[in-house]
Amino acid sequence: MNIRMMYPFFNIIGCVIFLFIGWGFTRNDATISENTFDYTIHPVGIIAWLILVALCLVFSFLIKRYNKMNPDKQIKTFTMTPPEYIEEDEMYQYATMKATKKVYTFLIWALPAILLYIILPLPFSEYGVFFIITVIIIIQNLLYFFEMRKFKEL
Repeated sequence: MNIRMMYPFFNIIGCVIFLFIGWGFTRNDATISENTFDYTIHPVGIIAWLILVALCLVFSFLIKRYNKMNPDKQIKTFTMTPPEYIEEDEMYQYATMKATKKVYTFLIWALPAILLYIILPLPFSEYGVFFIITVIIIIQNLLYFFEMRKFKEL
């Protein structure tokens, strides 16, 4: 099991969890009275937060295990550079370049289309923003995964 090939799926699962967190927060109920402030979150949002914490713990465990098994190719658990970049040699640098180029091309077309959709006077809710962003992230991670998989099979 190559942990770097699993990163896109951790991203997808995390974003779907955030989708449910967003749904829970947009279904909240806030009441302000003279002396109190009551705020309740839909149970789906709370459960999604707990699942997200569990996912982060599993992710951290897998990274630690990978680093123990591969001391010469250790990866950081949390870093600014996307950890799915596999640049061990020239072939993987090329593969990463091709995969990120496809994702960039997708984003160049998707983001203006989404902006246009949000600007148009269509029925739209704040939850729709969460949904659109989640779909974009899922598609870009799948594009990256399928491109990198071509090179991992070589």
